[in-house]
Amino acid sequence: MEWIFISLAVGLIALVAMFAIAANRYDGATVPGHFDFDRYKRNELSQRGLFDKTKWR
Repeated sequence: MEWIFISLAVGLIALVAMFAIAANRYDGATVPGHFDFDRYKRNELSQRGLFDKTKWR
Protein backbone atom coordinates (compact mmCIF):
# COMPACT_ATOMS: atom_id res chain seq x y z
CA MET A 1 0.00 0.00 0.00
CA GLU A 2 2.81 2.42 0.75
CA TRP A 3 4.18 2.00 -2.77
CA ILE A 4 1.23 4.11 -4.00
CA PHE A 5 2.25 7.01 -1.75
CA ILE A 6 5.91 6.64 -2.67
CA SER A 7 5.17 6.63 -6.42
CA LEU A 8 2.84 9.63 -5.98
CA ALA A 9 5.57 11.54 -4.11
CA VAL A 10 8.20 10.67 -6.72
CA GLY A 11 5.84 11.75 -9.51
CA LEU A 12 5.09 15.02 -7.76
CA ILE A 13 8.79 15.74 -7.23
CA ALA A 14 9.48 14.96 -10.90
CA LEU A 15 6.68 17.31 -11.97
CA VAL A 16 8.01 20.13 -9.80
CA ALA A 17 11.52 19.54 -11.15
CA MET A 18 10.28 19.71 -14.75
CA PHE A 19 8.52 23.02 -14.08
CA ALA A 20 11.63 24.41 -12.38
CA ILE A 21 13.87 23.43 -15.30
CA ALA A 22 11.41 24.86 -17.84
CA ALA A 23 11.16 28.15 -15.93
CA ASN A 24 14.95 28.61 -15.88
CA ARG A 25 15.50 27.79 -19.54
CA TYR A 26 16.46 30.66 -21.83
CA ASP A 27 14.93 30.16 -25.27
CA GLY A 28 16.70 33.05 -27.01
CA ALA A 29 13.47 34.36 -28.54
CA THR A 30 14.30 38.02 -27.99
CA VAL A 31 16.43 39.75 -30.55
CA PRO A 32 19.02 42.16 -29.16
CA GLY A 33 18.81 45.74 -30.33
CA HIS A 34 16.14 48.37 -30.91
CA PHE A 35 12.86 47.62 -32.67
CA ASP A 36 10.71 50.54 -33.80
CA PHE A 37 7.21 49.15 -33.56
CA ASP A 38 5.52 52.33 -34.75
CA ARG A 39 7.52 52.33 -37.99
CA TYR A 40 6.82 48.64 -38.53
CA LYS A 41 3.11 49.20 -37.94
CA ARG A 42 3.02 52.17 -40.33
CA ASN A 43 4.74 50.16 -43.05
CA GLU A 44 2.47 47.15 -42.61
CA LEU A 45 -0.71 49.23 -42.67
CA SER A 46 0.40 51.24 -45.69
CA GLN A 47 1.31 48.07 -47.60
CA ARG A 48 -2.14 46.64 -46.90
CA GLY A 49 -3.93 49.90 -47.71
CA LEU A 50 -5.51 50.16 -44.27
CA PHE A 51 -6.28 53.24 -42.22
CA ASP A 52 -4.69 53.46 -38.77
CA LYS A 53 -7.51 54.22 -36.31
CA THR A 54 -5.38 53.75 -33.20
CA LYS A 55 -3.61 57.13 -33.22
CA TRP A 56 -4.63 59.79 -30.72
CA ARG A 57 -6.22 62.83 -32.28
